[in-house]
Amino acid sequence: MIELKIVDLRSDTVTKPSPEMWEMLRSLENSNIGDDVEGEDPTVNELEEKAAKIIGKEASLFVTSGTQGNLVSLLSLTKPGDEILLEELSHIYKNEVGSAARIGGLMVRTYPSLKGIPRFDQLQKLIRDKEDIHEPPTTLFSIENTHNYHGGVIIQPERIKDMRDFSKKNDLKLHLDGARIFNASVGLKVPVTEFTKYVDSVMFCLSKGLSCPVGSIVAGSKDFITNARRYRKMLGGGMRQAGIIASFGLIALEQNWIKRLEEDHKNAKQFAEGIESYDLPIKVHKPETNIVIVELLKNSRIFKIITELGKEGIRSFNISKEKIRFVTHYGIDEDDIQYSIQKIGKVLSNFLSK
Repeated sequence: MIELKIVDLRSDTVTKPSPEMWEMLRSLENSNIGDDVEGEDPTVNELEEKAAKIIGKEASLFVTSGTQGNLVSLLSLTKPGDEILLEELSHIYKNEVGSAARIGGLMVRTYPSLKGIPRFDQLQKLIRDKEDIHEPPTTLFSIENTHNYHGGVIIQPERIKDMRDFSKKNDLKLHLDGARIFNASVGLKVPVTEFTKYVDSVMFCLSKGLSCPVGSIVAGSKDFITNARRYRKMLGGGMRQAGIIASFGLIALEQNWIKRLEEDHKNAKQFAEGIESYDLPIKVHKPETNIVIVELLKNSRIFKIITELGKEGIRSFNISKEKIRFVTHYGIDEDDIQYSIQKIGKVLSNFLSK
């Protein structure tokens, strides 16, 4: 019986640790771990110092997930009853279980955008009058880079500067959901600090393209991180001998490992070109990083297509009734890309050529 080849393109969260990461873990000794709630885990402390330096902030905090990282950031920069501005397709708004409202007591107002970039004249109309006792004050503006639902597009540093200027003008804090910010940095070949220097807080994931099994980083000023640490504890994120999982992050933040993201971007481009070569009623959104969106232009049973792709060994994820998302990552090689192109072409042709 021939074993079915599996190519998992659902997300870069399905990555497995690299051999170097496992070696780092095997070499970890008791002297390198401690109680992180008390600030006594040397490995966590090293990771937080390294992350803060790389991201260009005074301090950072190791958290369990990107969702927790975004929430502790919002809680640290606002107070209950405030209104925050979130992009209408942002991960915080769509995929974080309404935690800003349920736990933070925050009013959420969404804004439309062109691939993550708002029109400031439209955005200005959403700002509340802080002097009006009838309205919740607008206190925070959040952006996402790269932007997941817009296909991993990069918001350029100069656009983030514009957002910073807008925020200052309106007395807003600026938070960056930078789950894949290193993809943006590698994609434009500019230091990651070119993106982060304009924001009050930033969250990035270790568990996506950087291939760690768990964890994210929140970074900002020392005062901000002091507050974030308290909120992390409130949310049940105070970990004890967390150096065991933080050790993977030390490898993930090495420059050659971050640079490895170029391979994912190259594979995404090759994948998109291969799918686009089929004469089918689809639109392949040109990838800027490691996310490829295939949009079905004719009424199709998208869930049936995804199920059939799974039977062929191709795992994918729908982000709407018309769009399928494919994500390249560590563990996906050129052979996997060619195999996927062939199988996807076969399935789409069966469904869309009828």
